Amino acid sequence: MTTARLPTGGADIDRSESLKFTWNGKTASGFAGDTIVSALHGSGHQVISRSMKYHRKRGVLTADFWDPNCSLQVGDEPNVRAAHRLLEAGMKVSAQNVWPSLERDLKAANGLVGRFLTPGFYYKTFVRPESLWPQYQKILRRFAPGGKVDFESAPQYYDKRYAHPDVVVAGAGPTGLASAIAAASTGAQVLLVEHEHKVGGHLRWGTDADRRLAADLEAKAVAAGVEIITNATVTGRYDHNWVAINQRTLDASVERLIKARAKVLVVAAGLIERPYVFSGNDTVGVMTAGAARRLINFWGIRPGTTAVAMVANEHGDAAVGDLESAGVTVAKVVDGRKGQFVSVANSSRGMLSGVKLRSEEHTSELQSH
Repeated sequence: MTTARLPTGGADIDRSESLKFTWNGKTASGFAGDTIVSALHGSGHQVISRSMKYHRKRGVLTADFWDPNCSLQVGDEPNVRAAHRLLEAGMKVSAQNVWPSLERDLKAANGLVGRFLTPGFYYKTFVRPESLWPQYQKILRRFAPGGKVDFESAPQYYDKRYAHPDVVVAGAGPTGLASAIAAASTGAQVLLVEHEHKVGGHLRWGTDADRRLAADLEAKAVAAGVEIITNATVTGRYDHNWVAINQRTLDASVERLIKARAKVLVVAAGLIERPYVFSGNDTVGVMTAGAARRLINFWGIRPGTTAVAMVANEHGDAAVGDLESAGVTVAKVVDGRKGQFVSVANSSRGMLSGVKLRSEEHTSELQSH
C-alpha cells in the first residue's frame, strides 16, 4: 500500500511517537495526534467504507466530526466517528457491514437490481405472508447499516455533572473565543464548548498567521479564566436556558452529560461546508476543500497526486495553495464565480478517474487522481 504521508508538516501529529493498530485484521500504523481515518489515509487506504444501500465504495469527504463516510467498528464499539476519534495504540478497527471484505463486498450486487429497490421497498415487499416475517428479518438485518453491538461486554460508566455558568459559548472558533474573552472580561463565569479536540476552528487549518492567532486567542481565554471543554458538543437548549453538553474526553468514564443552567447561551458554531451537487460526487477521491486542507495541515497527508479544484470563494483559493504546497499537481481550477462547474465525476472501479467540466462556452474532460 502506497503511503500518502508527507515527509514534513502536520501540526497535530507527533512523528516521534508511532502507534500500531489493526485495520480489518492487518497491522497498520500512524502517529500520536492522528485520527483513525488520517492514519488510514496516510498509509494509502482510500476506501474507508461502503454505502448503505448499494454498497458503493466510500472515502474521505470532510475529514472531520461530520464525515458521513467514516463510521467504523472499533473493538466492541460500533459506529465510531473515525474521522474524529483519535488513534490509540492497539486499536482493532474494521469496516462495518461488508462481506466478505471491504475490497470485495458481494453486497454491492444490490446495484445490479437498483431499479427494483425503490425507497422503502421493504415496507411494501416483505408484508405477506406474515408467518415469514422472522425470515425476512434475518435477511434485512444482514443488509442493515451499522456495526455490531456486544451485549455481553461489561457495562461502562457514564458520568454526569451539574454546572451553573453565567455564559455558555457553543463553538471555539475565532468568534467563540472572542465572545468568551469578552464575557469573561466583565467578570462573568464562562464555559466554552468545542466539539473538536482543539480550539481555533478554521484558523487551525489555515496559514501560519491564522494558527498564531488561534493560539493567542486561546491564551487570552485561559488568562481570562474561561473554562474550556474540548471534544464536547452542546446538544440542546431547553426551558430557562437549561443547556445539555455531551463531553467525550474523560479518564474515569466513557462520556459525561453536563447539565448547565446558564444565564446566556452564545451560539458560535461556525459553518458546515456544503459539498457541490453533481453526478458522481460520492466517488472515492471527491472531497471538500476543508478536508484537503485538514489532511495537509493537521496530519501532513497528501490527498492525491493530481487534482481538479472547484472553488467559489477565498477558502477554495487557499485550498489550491495548500494542494500545490503539498506537491499535488492542480490540473485545473474550476471557478464557480466565472460560471464554471463540475458536471460529472467519472470513476473506474469506484475510484475517481476524471471529471467533466461545464461552462457557458464548452464542456471538457480532465483526469484526476
